[in-house]
Amino acid sequence: MYTPNSNDRVAIFIDGENIHYSAKHLNMRLDYLKLCSQLSGSRRLVRSYFYTAFSNQSEGKIDFINFLKLNGFRVVTKEIKSFNDGEVSTRSVRSSLDMEMAIDVLELAPSLDTVILCTGDGDFRPLIDAVGRHGVHVEVCALREMTSTDLIAGADAYTDLATLKDEIALAGPPPREVKNELPPANQEEFNSYKSQDTSFDF
Repeated sequence: MYTPNSNDRVAIFIDGENIHYSAKHLNMRLDYLKLCSQLSGSRRLVRSYFYTAFSNQSEGKIDFINFLKLNGFRVVTKEIKSFNDGEVSTRSVRSSLDMEMAIDVLELAPSLDTVILCTGDGDFRPLIDAVGRHGVHVEVCALREMTSTDLIAGADAYTDLATLKDEIALAGPPPREVKNELPPANQEEFNSYKSQDTSFDF
């Protein structure tokens, strides 16, 4: 049975779109530094990764990405591609970053005691199984309504994002209510950042 230890090396891998929409569903702005601090606890957080697609027109999101980079996150991005669909409409295609996230997890896992995946995507179940076969503890954190049951079953531990809401919400007014359908480092460093700067409502 796994028992958390202050010497355990932890890395957190955040599926940006999945967690962003989860926060929207909870009607809150999420402080990603607080999220990492809560999930790592007293353990040694050695890496935090954030995966997201973006458009050159998304100035606010680009600012947010730059903030994460300046505050110790390894940010992996893909540009949203747009193309003409006939004579009138233009379509945007959001690139998946699942492969990049899986490769990063597998490459870093041998140097870790715990991998924390912040995603509800059931496609990551084989990744959890592969990491577990190497003796690495795997935790999943995501909103229950947006998390695959298969993913929860494969993880060694699961945290419903909703249970952390009070600890990870950014101070200030909540974002506008979402009415549309939703798609299915160390502790001292964390405490030194100003919470009002640690989220962007992109």
